[in-house]
Amino acid sequence: MAMQRFIKKCEEFTICASTGDENTLFTDGYPENIAIYHITTIGNIKMAKPFVAEYVTLDSSSNKFVDVKSYLFEQRVYLSSTPYKLYGFNSHDTDQDWNGNLITESFTGDDNSWLICFSGNPTINGVEMNELDYAKLTSKDYTVNLNGAVVAIFTKV
Repeated sequence: MAMQRFIKKCEEFTICASTGDENTLFTDGYPENIAIYHITTIGNIKMAKPFVAEYVTLDSSSNKFVDVKSYLFEQRVYLSSTPYKLYGFNSHDTDQDWNGNLITESFTGDDNSWLICFSGNPTINGVEMNELDYAKLTSKDYTVNLNGAVVAIFTKV
């Protein structure tokens, strides 16, 4: 069971990441983990609160973008059933709420939003992005060619 963790601190948020083998078991909790969204780009992971039967499946094929705000300030237990790559979107201010969603088509941005590429090489307004590239959006139209990439928008509420 090998696992690596990464953190990328950005202007208004932090992206955390974990990659690992199948059957990797790990825990995380407040104050270290303040992820409010999980994005799974490879594999399958179950996440739960300790000693609670219910769990959330974080799956790169069927449930890759999950709101985990209900787990904020809680201990979390993760178990992978396959090799995985898992990202977390964290607000710098835990009192600041954010909305998030995956991009599936072209859209109109606004000044409170950020675009983040979690995998692949999409082209946004003619600019090719790479994994973990991000950009502050403005109020204009954005033309998107995903090329199979996983890209999300996060907006301050």
